[in-house]
Amino acid sequence: MAKDRIPIFAHHTLLLPHTDLGVHVYDEPYRELVAHSLGNGHSFGVVLDANEVGTLARISGYARLPDGRYLLELEGTKRFRIIDMKQTGAYPLARVQWLNEHIGNFGRARVGSDDVAALFQTYRMYRGDGDLPVHLPVDPITRSFVVASQLRVDVEVKQQLLELGSADERLEAEVDVLHREIELLEDLRSTRA
Repeated sequence: MAKDRIPIFAHHTLLLPHTDLGVHVYDEPYRELVAHSLGNGHSFGVVLDANEVGTLARISGYARLPDGRYLLELEGTKRFRIIDMKQTGAYPLARVQWLNEHIGNFGRARVGSDDVAALFQTYRMYRGDGDLPVHLPVDPITRSFVVASQLRVDVEVKQQLLELGSADERLEAEVDVLHREIELLEDLRSTRA
């Protein structure tokens, strides 16, 4: 696998492949990272705090505010694992290994994908936004990331989903998360009744 060196935005933000994220950049070191990235390919790595696995972000839109802050629209493209990282200047640079996306066992991925789609609709109804349209991609890899991004769970749970090596594993884990979240929402609803 190829290894490249990329700027790293290490923050309390998580970005998943095949998803979008709006980010407000106000810290001076990260303003420099954004300015550098806008002049050099419009991409940088996003890592949740001190985790090793992150996602390459492509800047799909931005606004530079008069005081130098940025409003960014990011697209997650591909996952990476940090091999080493060093501070050279205002922001860190990391040597990364790109992680291939695998479907895993096709049969398990297909079943997991169907189960996740049904459970996700139930989850959204209990959450109160089931009537709003959400298009889930057919591709199990993409679906696994889109569903993970839509879950209202602790960011560390989403980080664990990001780190799983194949779509079948990620979808099976999402089935477990969705069952747990639906049960919690059902309990909450029954205590209010």
